Amino acid sequence: MKAAIVLQDLETLDFSRLETHFEECLRDLSFDDAGELDVILMDEFESSAYLDTILGKLYSSAREVFLNKGLYLTSINVLFGKCAVSSLDLDWLYVPKESLKKHFNHRNYKVFEQPVIQGYSYSGENYLADVNKYKVSALGGTFDHIHDGHKILLSVAAFLTSSKLIIGITDEELLLKKKYKEFLEPFDKRADNVKHFLSLLKPALTAQIVPIKDVCGPTGTVPDIECLVVSRETISGGEFVNKTRLAKGLSKLDISVVNVLGGNEEDGWKEKLSSTELRKILMDVKNRS
Repeated sequence: MKAAIVLQDLETLDFSRLETHFEECLRDLSFDDAGELDVILMDEFESSAYLDTILGKLYSSAREVFLNKGLYLTSINVLFGKCAVSSLDLDWLYVPKESLKKHFNHRNYKVFEQPVIQGYSYSGENYLADVNKYKVSALGGTFDHIHDGHKILLSVAAFLTSSKLIIGITDEELLLKKKYKEFLEPFDKRADNVKHFLSLLKPALTAQIVPIKDVCGPTGTVPDIECLVVSRETISGGEFVNKTRLAKGLSKLDISVVNVLGGNEEDGWKEKLSSTELRKILMDVKNRS
């Protein structure tokens, strides 16, 4: 099952009713862990901080619907800007206006009433504009069983970058002590998932995958990188990268920080969405079968 929900006019969207709205749209559809939901935003964004906030709300609301159905691995993609909507082949399309359906390849569609807050504006006007601020940016991670948190990180990085995004992906030799290692995806699979998501999100962007074999990865040696995108829990890693670069005579990188999806800093982000938790779920399913 592949479905898409289109949203527009986010400044008046009632985010408190979003989970219920997603649930109503998807109620009669038969999803499984191999299914895919695209949430497509028609609005234009100027600020990565505002985008980060919006993505967190959308991914959390959509994911909760699937979790309530016992679906942990169903893919969710929040797409925006000049995304590759023409490449989507949808079983079902949900649009707030009938005129929008012409932009999508779909077999079935339905017009819905978008939840709106009357007389209230949730606007990104007070945020700093930084779309395509950097020609070359970088980020790194394991990207095992690519999940919503990974996609927010990749989305913000792509939003900030006009030309090339360098993605460091941890090589298998550094993952020997990972929990539930037998369910860890191979490097090529993790790389393909990252490239696929970016091709949907920003097809004109050059995505360069580099295996990470040390602490810094490509950020420690590539002079052209201008910005490093990190999650809030890995800020210290960004600081270490800059110390390493300065010691090598390279320029200091701007650090862009993305919020962690789930959890709190006070408890060490225990409840955050993680690849480790997804691997544990796969192990539990195998043990029950």
